[in-house]
Amino acid sequence: MEIDMHPLNLHKANLELMLRILNLSQDFRHRGLEAACRYHEDVIAKTRAEVGRVSQQCEPETSFSLPTDIFMQLAGASMSGVLAMGAPLVAAQTAYAQGLQKAIQEWQAAVVQRVLPGS
Repeated sequence: MEIDMHPLNLHKANLELMLRILNLSQDFRHRGLEAACRYHEDVIAKTRAEVGRVSQQCEPETSFSLPTDIFMQLAGASMSGVLAMGAPLVAAQTAYAQGLQKAIQEWQAAVVQRVLPGS
């Protein structure tokens, strides 16, 4: 078995793999950022709505319990938002892992093809 591998061919295959991995990483970061932005926009909207509700409902007898009530409502909204944000992040992570696996398999095939051109 004669191996005739030009260093430039291997270098090219390695660069192509690196480019694919960088593109996959960038796509993963964009998906994560989009999910985080949606989550924060939701929390901001809920917080503004709660501030508006509290501003209209300022009765002296309930004013002592408001901070605890507000905190518990916002904490609950925040936790539901975190859980809702998890699904897009899991999907993005899955797509990243599958893309990475495919990129490595294609890199291996390209290297084998360049090492053993007849196979």
